[in-house]
Order: sequence, then C-alpha cells, then structure tokens
Amino acid sequence: MDRRDDLPTVSGDCEAGVRGGPALNREPDGADKRPVHRFGSVLLCLLVGLAAAVVPVGPSGAPPAPAGAAATGYPSVTIMGPSRLSADQIAAYYASLHKSPKIPVSMKRLAQYYLDEGAAENVRGDIAFAQSALETGWFEFTGSMVNPGDYNYAGIGACDTCNSGTGFPSPQLGIRAQIQWLRNYADPTSRVSNLHRPSMWTVAKYDNFFLKGKSPLWNTMGNGYWATSTTYAEKVLNIYQRMLTFHGLGFSDVRPSNPTLRGGRSVALNPSGGYYVLDADGAVLAFDGAPDYGSPHWGWDAARDLAVMPDGKGYIVLDAWGGLHRFGSARSGPIAGLKTPYWRGWSIARSLAVTPSGQGLVVLDGWGGLHARGDAPRPTGSPYWAGWDIARSVTVAPGGGYYVLDGWGGVHESGGAPSLGPGPYWPRWDIARDLVVTAGGWAVLDGFGGVHARGGLTGPGNIGWMPSDYWRSIATDGGRWVAVRKDGYLFTR
Repeated sequence: MDRRDDLPTVSGDCEAGVRGGPALNREPDGADKRPVHRFGSVLLCLLVGLAAAVVPVGPSGAPPAPAGAAATGYPSVTIMGPSRLSADQIAAYYASLHKSPKIPVSMKRLAQYYLDEGAAENVRGDIAFAQSALETGWFEFTGSMVNPGDYNYAGIGACDTCNSGTGFPSPQLGIRAQIQWLRNYADPTSRVSNLHRPSMWTVAKYDNFFLKGKSPLWNTMGNGYWATSTTYAEKVLNIYQRMLTFHGLGFSDVRPSNPTLRGGRSVALNPSGGYYVLDADGAVLAFDGAPDYGSPHWGWDAARDLAVMPDGKGYIVLDAWGGLHRFGSARSGPIAGLKTPYWRGWSIARSLAVTPSGQGLVVLDGWGGLHARGDAPRPTGSPYWAGWDIARSVTVAPGGGYYVLDGWGGVHESGGAPSLGPGPYWPRWDIARDLVVTAGGWAVLDGFGGVHARGGLTGPGNIGWMPSDYWRSIATDGGRWVAVRKDGYLFTR
C-alpha cells in the first residue's frame, strides 16, 4: 500500500473548470439445541418455553463451567476475526477426505457461505466450518437428530433430551444463524440492531442472551458454552488444525482479531464474480468468491471509497485524506506510480474511479475537484464548489468522461460525457449518496434507501427503507445489485 504520507498538503489541484452550486433545474423525485450423535458433544437443553418462538431459538442452558476450562495444546484463537482459508482451500481439503456430503450445493459454495456470513459479522467462517464438520459428521448426518433438509449445520435447537432440531429455509440462512450466534458468545456488544445481515433471532432471545460475550475464544467453547462436552474446543480446533496443515499452514498463519470499526463506506463488484465491502476502518471484506488481496486498517473512520481493477485482480482504497492504498494488480503497471493530491489532516477526499484500461484513475474531493491521472481524460465542464463540501461520487462514463453526483442529487457531466437526462433532485437537501452508471442506464442512491433508476436500468426494488440517512453506496452491472448502509448492513440481489 502507499499511504502517501510523504506528500505535502495539497489544497487545490482542482481541474474541474466551472465553478458554482448545484444546478436548480431539476424537479424533486417522488421518489442452540444440538443433534445427538456419536461424532459431536451434546448441548444443554433450551430454557423451558423458548421452543415455541416464531424464529429459531438458540443454544442455552444451565450456567457453564468456568471459562478457565480451556482447550489445551492449542494457542488462543478468537471466535471473531478474519478467516484464513479460502472456499477453494476448504473444498480441496474436504475432497481429500472422500466423504459423501448430503448438501444441496457444491462444497465450495457451502464454504463460501461460511466465509461470507462470517465476514459480515467479523466471525472466523473457516473455523465455523470446522465446527459444522464436527456437528454433522462431516456433513453426512449419520445418526444426527437433524435432517440434511433442515440446513442446520450447527445443532441449533437440539439438546440431550430433545427429539429434533431447528430447520432453516436454506443452507445460507442456517449458516447465518450459526455465525450470528457465535458472535453472541464472543461479542458483549452484539445486538439484533447491529447485526450486518437480517437477524435469524428474536430481539428478546438474542439481545438478552445470558452468556453474551462470555466466550471470546474458541478455546473456551464447551463446558456449557454451546456444548456440554469438556473436549468440544479441542475437537473443533483439531479439525481446523488439519485443514490448515493440509495447505502447509499453521495457527501462526491465522491473522489476529484486530478491533474493527464496523460501518459500510463503499461496495464494488468484481468483474470475475463476487463483490467487496469497504468498512469505515479500511477493512476490505470479500464476498461470494471475490479474491481477497488485503486491506489497510485504521482505528478510526478513515476509509472513503473502493475501486476494483478492470482485470478483477486488485483494487484501490481511498482514505479520507486522499491517500491511495493499492492491492493486487493495482500495485504494478502504470497505475502503481500515479500520484494524486494528499490533504494531511483534512477529511475531504470523497470518491475514486479507475479507467476501463486500468491505467488511469480519478479522485473526487468534497468541493467537486476532479484529479485525473494516467490515461484518465482531463476533466472539463464540471462544477466546482469552493468551500462547500457537497460533491459525493464520481464514475467513469462508459464512453469516456465522468459523471459527478452532488449531495442534492444533481448529476454533472465532465470530459465529454453525454448527458444522462433528468433524474432525482432534492434542492437544499444533502441526501444523495452514490451514483452508478452502466451501459444500460444509471441510478442514484439516496440516504434513506431509495434507488432511483433511469435510462432503461431496472432497479433492485426495495433495498430496505430507513427513517434517516443510513445508506452509503451501491453497485450494479445491470444484473447483480449490492448496497451497504453506514452501519454495515448489506443488501444483495
């Protein structure tokens, strides 16, 4: 990465041309019980009466043994943190076992669910997979209380004296319930309101969990934490160790659990599949098979935007001061040496876009300044609002040039980009948050969650209306849609 700390403070470099406020010629837009089996240990029964809850209820029971009864022979491994293994690596290890999994999707797809759901809640999804391997007998369900069609891979809803476990609508939702409940054990601040994907739990059950935050380490699981077995942690960690060893790795290769400032700032699609979410602290979360090339990490709200390279093999993170942090293919070729302004101590950088060739880029500052480098065309004709932080997003036009979104919803052409036509506009209301342009049309995202699609682009429908300014970024290729709120909640379609 290149933080650009060596550059002097830059206050200008505004190559946008026209100066003035947002145009006013637009109209407002109207718009855990567990299975009894031979290969796992059994969880304590649920508290009386909770089984009748409308949504799945989770593991509970009598007070556990002291947390000091930890797994021996293994280093401390936190429940929360990044995964070390990829979906391909997990699937390759599983294939080496020559098992017959009773799952409706490929093992790689199932593994990706663990990584995606885990990344959403900052839970180690690869270790959750190891937990499920224990719980389900390597997904063969031999002697299990739950059926393969329950999509319950963690023994949720099963206990020593119960006859069945909880069923879920799909494999991904069963894994989501598992990941969210693991976070509940590890994170004392976990609440339904701060989960980053729709909750599988009632507020009463999740928010009032009496063991909330009591087991931040995998080493202390068991002894009443999730399971009654005194060797539960050793069994899970042993499976995970074998997964690591298969790929020439060890526990020393597992990344530590850095304190994470969760909050969505940007989303971006990978052209080869999958997508990325940029968190406020700079963490880049890879979903749905997108390759992970690394992240910067700050302990404050410093991240502003993320641009993926056209080859899908790298990306660039923009920080609030204008620093560019390159990963993967962005660290080589012409784009690697491009210098843009750096405003040390001034949070004024707003948006970033890479040209289709991958050899140029443009940075937008809050006043509307466009800072183009490489083969990015020189900006002409776009507005500049000196002293007014109102510019919100920049995108490269499919045929060349740029579009700049202001906070009132105005879209301004630059560098020869053709006009997009009329769109939403909210005079004197800073509520427009992101702009996406494709060959088939364009859309503006407002802070309440309205997606205003134009030019033939079919919108994603209701992404989740909020009563205040929450939504921050949206991405589409005309088919896939991804959006993120400032609290990290994700919408995908």
